[in-house]
Amino acid sequence: MRFFSLQDYQDWLLAVFLGLVLAILIYLAFRSYGYSRLRADEKAREEIDYPDCLKGRNFPMPPFFLFLYCAIIVWAICYVIFIGIRSGPF
Repeated sequence: MRFFSLQDYQDWLLAVFLGLVLAILIYLAFRSYGYSRLRADEKAREEIDYPDCLKGRNFPMPPFFLFLYCAIIVWAICYVIFIGIRSGPF
């Protein structure tokens, strides 16, 4: 326990909030995959044979992953601006 009890409360709230957001994003990932499967055309539904007896299909990328990639890029840019440029020297 820390000297300031408010810091423990803030850490607890942050962990619960981030856990809830992660659970929602995982749920959306699985839901968007089914949506992409319905949108796939006949060419995407055909099975592709890879070496070593692996089989796959060429479904379109789920919208959740596109959102996730964009969010990572925006976070990286904001991180560089707020931490890299605005912070002081080591």
